[in-house]
Amino acid sequence: MRLTARLALLALAALTISTPAAPAQDRPPAPPPSYYRPVVVDGMTFPVARANWHSVVTFGRDWHDPRFRLIGGRWQLVGVHEGNDIIAEEGTPILSMTAGRVEAVGWTFYSGTRVGIRGADGRYYFYAHLSEVASGIGVGAAVEPGTVLGRVGNTGYGDPGQEDEFPPHLHLGIRDGDAWVDPYSTVRRLYAESVRVTTRGERQLARLSRAGDLDAYERLLERLYAEAEE
Repeated sequence: MRLTARLALLALAALTISTPAAPAQDRPPAPPPSYYRPVVVDGMTFPVARANWHSVVTFGRDWHDPRFRLIGGRWQLVGVHEGNDIIAEEGTPILSMTAGRVEAVGWTFYSGTRVGIRGADGRYYFYAHLSEVASGIGVGAAVEPGTVLGRVGNTGYGDPGQEDEFPPHLHLGIRDGDAWVDPYSTVRRLYAESVRVTTRGERQLARLSRAGDLDAYERLLERLYAEAEE
């Protein structure tokens, strides 16, 4: 009886070893960490690159918030905030919101490294506190919505090279004629549309991955993602 049982176990083991494994379904690999391509709405795009990993991008309505500075050992009011601060990790690409031409590049005391764009709509778009300016961005250069202008930093409030007076962020200002205008509603609308489009794209990628449709998956991947250098 014991011999019969042993033979049965051996036969089962041999069957298990010799039975070929079911072929694994061919699925595309998960996308690498990447920045999304700009989502353009009515000729405008959100000015900070969003990514498919957990990166910090946040903003609120901070128009005309008071701005203080430590002067002579005392905090003194130096003005009000005429723009919208978008918090992001240092080095995140900053994108031109609109088509236009570069009007100003370089350092100012409070803004640090900044880029100014005269938009095709006639308004002036001001990007401040950059850690660096992108190659090819100089006075007179043409830009399109999504052109990389530089990288998020925390420069300013001092002489050239001053940084670390505040957390990394983009200060975005928009001037219409002689007056700065509150950019918050525009920024919020562009951000919401970027999230909507990229979320839909991620869901489509997941469906194509489950279906094993590699060709369609790779085509969508190229439309959805951009390299950071672009």
